[in-house]
Amino acid sequence: MIPLFSGQYERLAVIADREAGLNLPESKRTFVASRLQRRLRATGAGTFDAYLRLVEGDGADGLREREFLVSALTTNVTGVYREPHHFDLLAAHLVETLDHGIRRERKYRIWSAGCSTGEEPLSLAATCRATLGTGWSTQVSILATDVDRFVLEKARDRSEDLELGRLLLTGPNTPFRTRAAAVENPAHLIRKLQTAITYMHHNLTQELDVGGQFDAIFCRNVLIYFSRDAQAKVHDLLRQRIAPGGLFAIGHSERLLGQHPPLAPAGRTAFRRPINDRKANGATCC
Repeated sequence: MIPLFSGQYERLAVIADREAGLNLPESKRTFVASRLQRRLRATGAGTFDAYLRLVEGDGADGLREREFLVSALTTNVTGVYREPHHFDLLAAHLVETLDHGIRRERKYRIWSAGCSTGEEPLSLAATCRATLGTGWSTQVSILATDVDRFVLEKARDRSEDLELGRLLLTGPNTPFRTRAAAVENPAHLIRKLQTAITYMHHNLTQELDVGGQFDAIFCRNVLIYFSRDAQAKVHDLLRQRIAPGGLFAIGHSERLLGQHPPLAPAGRTAFRRPINDRKANGATCC
């Protein structure tokens, strides 16, 4: 393995923090060195000094390699209906919100923040479809973002993933009934679900370019490599995007950080913005 020395590691840590908000303490040096060996081989860099000259460059090659760097250092652990209690909560919130007419002037908006290869936004879309039935995609819009452009490319192109389609239909936590699963084509299902999803590159440490508030934000198991301060910053940015009465779901091992606006517990690792909190900015459709 090509060695990664302390000074080189410090420079890489600065880049990872700037590009994606990643926190890389000295204790992660062996992990980072191992993860980047493939990039050194792919670029022909024989040493980390040579690799740093590339990744610190201002040109198109440097920009592209920084994207590869972020992809190599982030762990994309995901799954269909992962942490199913959150999807049960979403289904109940959909019924409550749309039946009461609270959001009928616009679509119900969901943000999958850190969507990885698409299992989460597809599970969200499947839950909406199962809950709302015919016409569901005219009532819901889902924004799916990730800092890793390469996993976004995969997320956009899942229509031929028959195993994923079958899991969405017949997985252990599926909201669909067996009878429906027996007649649904898995690939056709994914294509239907994708019509409600917009994929976009986004760094969670920065402001989202899309305006307005969201009725539900899922940011789960995304911030594990962020420093506590960076986690708090991201949670504050996300809190401000939750519409009054909206949901916020985090990962099972994560804690809610940030301060503004205040949120109330709404279930296991789930929170809700008080419905009478009218300090939120005006919502718009995406």
